Amino acid sequence: MRVALFVVRLVASDARWREQWEADVVGARELGMSPWAVAFGAVRAAVVMPGRGAVVVGPLGIALKHAGTPRKRVLLLAVVSALVLAGGVVLLFA
Repeated sequence: MRVALFVVRLVASDARWREQWEADVVGARELGMSPWAVAFGAVRAAVVMPGRGAVVVGPLGIALKHAGTPRKRVLLLAVVSALVLAGGVVLLFA
């Protein structure tokens, strides 16, 4: 477990994430999970997370990811993504 905690401390760039992931590794055995599996999940999350420290999903997330681009393009991208998402939901229940 000490090595798994060390790995989490290496990959967590933000103190908030480090504290949460360390608590997850320590409490993993209580839930019947391997501390290594939790540490590996923390490593994967650290690799996938954007630099701002939050994972964004969906039309708003796509728009926020392209925040440096012109507003019209971001709005168009968000609207098209929302329509595609709505179309998928309609097809799911049709």
